[in-house]
Amino acid sequence: MVYKLSTLQKALLKAVSSGGSKAVTKAIVATLLSASTFLCSPITLANRSLSMESDAFTVQVYNSRNQTEHLKLNYTQAVRLEQVLADTIANITLLPTTEENSNQPVYWTGAGLYRGFPHPNKASIIRQLEKASELVDPTERDIFRQLATQLNQLKIGERVFTPLDYDLVRINKASNPIISAQQFPGPMTLVLPSRPDSVWVLGAVQHNSEQPWVARTSANQYLEQVGTTSYSDNSTATIIQPDGTVEMHPIAYWNKDHMDIAPGAIVYLGFNNLPTGYQSLNDEIINLLRNKAL
Repeated sequence: MVYKLSTLQKALLKAVSSGGSKAVTKAIVATLLSASTFLCSPITLANRSLSMESDAFTVQVYNSRNQTEHLKLNYTQAVRLEQVLADTIANITLLPTTEENSNQPVYWTGAGLYRGFPHPNKASIIRQLEKASELVDPTERDIFRQLATQLNQLKIGERVFTPLDYDLVRINKASNPIISAQQFPGPMTLVLPSRPDSVWVLGAVQHNSEQPWVARTSANQYLEQVGTTSYSDNSTATIIQPDGTVEMHPIAYWNKDHMDIAPGAIVYLGFNNLPTGYQSLNDEIINLLRNKAL
């Protein structure tokens, strides 16, 4: 839907009057973008005494990195993370949503702040998987290549690992860092997804794939759905929760204590007996997947 300029202006003014007054004092430009064209002219909510300086930076706000439409917030000076979150919340009604998640609240557990996309190590890790596939038994090659293909398709950026819970950020200075162009020279990306209904199961498995999330389903149960391999770790799976937290879940039959897996998490099963020179590949993949955006 293409908004007329006057309609969008009214929506912005309504958002500000209902709790976004700080946006005026922090020089925000809110612009609704489509894949390649502006849906409307930029609307500036700014303090005229502020001038554009080298400290200017941009935050792009998405419901999902799988969508192209987003809200754009431009700042003329450094601000704290609390201000970015407050401005986003004040203007969140302008954020495009799909029909299925239009009434869904933000899934803050899976929210992420990113310096940019893609992650600087993504291409290198994919190349390592492809090279390692040439050094393993022919029966293993397809699994390495399958994982490389899947990693290439996932939206993986350079994540800033900081809490995004607004109440925590507001009251805890350590969780409220300064955001500036010096620290983040490129446009930053803030992803505020609705809660997904799936988890990803990746690694030394027969079918790297997305599986339906079911409450109290264990790592071992998710792995049974995709099939494990003879060259995978048979004692522990690595769980990457939506906030990037890494957990080790036992999967061996003698040690199956239940541990919860959140919607949007990743279940990663490591490779055993990696080729010489590639022994750190499992750890590199896990560190990369911590940066996956919902």
